[in-house]
Amino acid sequence: MDYNEKLRKIEALFEGATTDGERKAAELAKHRVLARFQEELASNPIEFTVRLGDRWGKRLFVALCNKYGLRTYRYKHQKYTTTMVRVAESFMNEVLWPEFQRYSASLSEFVSTVTDDLISKIHEVEEDTIVSGKALPA
Repeated sequence: MDYNEKLRKIEALFEGATTDGERKAAELAKHRVLARFQEELASNPIEFTVRLGDRWGKRLFVALCNKYGLRTYRYKHQKYTTTMVRVAESFMNEVLWPEFQRYSASLSEFVSTVTDDLISKIHEVEEDTIVSGKALPA
């Protein structure tokens, strides 16, 4: 079982907890798993360059990095949508990037739905505005 799956199960336990004791146990388990992440992160960090297509993707990636206590940065002259992060390769491949892709797909779907709704409202056609293929009168 990878770290991402462990965290999802722990978060599900936390959400489904009915008593304070269950919540506390789930929270402690999450802290133990995150502590193991931190140990792994400190052992073999690699600098990753993450180039994201838009500012929303970047904000999402930075938020996920913050969730795991990772510091993001960029070098002078790098584009705003480029983010650098030092992290263990296994953590990036097993936890951070899959979680980013999952949230990014949800974000894209949401933005697409809102955009389509807005465009349909802007381009709403009334019956009296339809013009036939004939030339307009002068």
